[in-house]
Amino acid sequence: MTILRFGNTTSQLTDKISDLVPRTTQLQDLFDTYPNGVRHGTTFMIGSFQGEAGSSLQLNIDIHGPNFMRGQDWATGDGVGGITKILMEGRGWTSREVAAHYQAFLGTPQEPAPENPIKPELASRPSPEPIPLQQPEQVGAKKVYNLDTPYDAEYTYTDADGVVIVNVRKYVEIDSNGEEKKQFRQFMNGRMGLPEPRPLYNIPNILNAETVIWAEGEKCADALTNMGFAATCTIGGAGMLSERVAHKFDFSPLEGKDVILWPDNDKAGRDLAALVERLAKEAGAKSTLMLRAPFGKPEKWDAADALDEQFDVHRFIRNSQSKIKKPIHLLDDSLNIGTYFVGRAPEQEYLIGGTIPLGVPTIFAAAGDSGKGMMTLDLAMKVASGEPMQSSFGGLVSTFGDAIILSAEDDKDEMHRRIERMDPMGKRREYPNNLKILPLPNLGGVFPIMQKIDNSYVMGEEFGRIYDQILEMQNLALLVIDPMASFVHADVNADPAAGAAFMGMLAQISTETGATVMVNHHMAKIKDNDPVTTPEQARNLIRGTSAIVDGVRCAFSVWNVEERLGRQRCKDLNVDYARNTVFDGAVVKANGPANRDIRHFIRNQNTGLLEDRSEDIRNLALSEAVRNRLQHMFDFLAMMENDGNAVTKGGANDGAFEAIRTSSSGEPCVIALKVCGETTVKNTITALQEAGRVDTHRLTQSGASKWLGVTGGPLSRGEYEARTARENL
Repeated sequence: MTILRFGNTTSQLTDKISDLVPRTTQLQDLFDTYPNGVRHGTTFMIGSFQGEAGSSLQLNIDIHGPNFMRGQDWATGDGVGGITKILMEGRGWTSREVAAHYQAFLGTPQEPAPENPIKPELASRPSPEPIPLQQPEQVGAKKVYNLDTPYDAEYTYTDADGVVIVNVRKYVEIDSNGEEKKQFRQFMNGRMGLPEPRPLYNIPNILNAETVIWAEGEKCADALTNMGFAATCTIGGAGMLSERVAHKFDFSPLEGKDVILWPDNDKAGRDLAALVERLAKEAGAKSTLMLRAPFGKPEKWDAADALDEQFDVHRFIRNSQSKIKKPIHLLDDSLNIGTYFVGRAPEQEYLIGGTIPLGVPTIFAAAGDSGKGMMTLDLAMKVASGEPMQSSFGGLVSTFGDAIILSAEDDKDEMHRRIERMDPMGKRREYPNNLKILPLPNLGGVFPIMQKIDNSYVMGEEFGRIYDQILEMQNLALLVIDPMASFVHADVNADPAAGAAFMGMLAQISTETGATVMVNHHMAKIKDNDPVTTPEQARNLIRGTSAIVDGVRCAFSVWNVEERLGRQRCKDLNVDYARNTVFDGAVVKANGPANRDIRHFIRNQNTGLLEDRSEDIRNLALSEAVRNRLQHMFDFLAMMENDGNAVTKGGANDGAFEAIRTSSSGEPCVIALKVCGETTVKNTITALQEAGRVDTHRLTQSGASKWLGVTGGPLSRGEYEARTARENL
């Protein structure tokens, strides 16, 4: 390293400070001045004298070497020759203030050179009143900050009783490019310095509040205070608080508080807020909540900017509080059943009526090549379309709103072809809601939603960035993840902890967004000789540990039916049969009310979509049953007529229902009709009469026309012979 001398700041006092002050003390002051610095062996690196992170300014920190605390700022060429210049540049002190800081090591004070060599009388003049919006006094090219320096703003830190602890002054400078640069200096006891411990801002107000908002800087804290919030900040912002000096800050006023953290919209702000969050918890904060800047806000956007642009801060904070999971405190009386569960219980809302609830994680499982992606795409399009009376998954779409599909396997072209088949008229361009489809093969590849790092399961960084944007969608109703295996970098199929962690993450996403999170997943291969016939069998075939199904509120499955049954359904519906065309499906797990009926699906050969044909298939089955019942009744009436025991439609003793009920015949028609009620018997006879297959007849010239005979039977031919007169008259 090239070592430059101190230059025009070298003096006898400077050398004395460097020689007499213990090097360990100098080293600690260096670290306190520049908390963003990095140690690399015997070299200390920082971006510049301003304190930002970087490596342009390099210092020798070998306490046993001859060049201790010497170095150079390679960006500007400024040399560093000792701790005096470091404190003058980093803290804005004068050489007199540096000497006062180290007085315990220097012995009898020496009178330093005048602060202003051009006008020495300024060194002893009384402190003038502050004059805002002026540039600080300069000595040559060096800016000097002291109690006499005009400042642009001042912020006062007090204790609980209002006694002043320290004042922070802000100075706005204009650099050579005409841009504003802010400098902050802390003053206490008539000189520049920091108290120990370092207090929070606005202590009297935050002590009396249940909820406290921490912001990055006094200006932001004041803006929130003016809006009626109890707000605070840490002294010095991101440049002064770090892990190394965290023990010097006092967070005890946050004990028992609900703390909301509003960082600046940049990495440094988020990192600082994360440290403050940890320190607040260690100080006994009741809960913490980290705000995320709304999507689209610029870099460094903060609470003061929000106020300037008339942003709805109250709604922003309220929505964030409702979305973020709060910690549980069992000693909190508000959790008692009599206070927590009051009023009328809310009704369950559904994404698909009676089938898929709204705002819960849902597994959609099927064998490979079943068409899961087509069904979820169709559902998302219907949710975004806003059109009522549309069927999906065997029920009617009940909630409309925005939808998102994360597709790991299908690229943009394939998704486009599917959309075109289902929406050939282009109605999607007029949807009132947003449908965002992310074909990840075209967007940089798949990213993990959850991954395992050091035996912990965490949200993937890339998904975290996207999730910040998802949280800003106020009308999200559906998030589709297709398929699960592509988005989880952990063994959810064999490790119950991984399965439980992912399901827990989905539950959190559902709670925070209010949307149904539907994850497409695979079922085990179904054997041809052992087809699925019940929802319970389908549930047991969902791949992975039991934690996957146990951890969701709802699971829906579809499965192939046996080939013989599939062929019969296609024949009944006048559809060409092909393998992978006929499916059954059902809700196989639900934590609340749900329609668990088996639904019947047939693949549309034009779109490839599995369509619910349950009603058609049930009607056909009903029609067949009705046809069979009509034939059985016709056979029964013909049998009774041929035996000389003709019956009436509804008589108490000679009616058809009573004859069927008391008959001991083993004929198929009698056995089939014994399950029918009296009304069904009468309605079936009426249907036969309307069809011209049965008519009523007289047995005598004066008798009533009430005896039932089939077309072409003995009664219609006049050849009927009653077995006994008593039984038939």
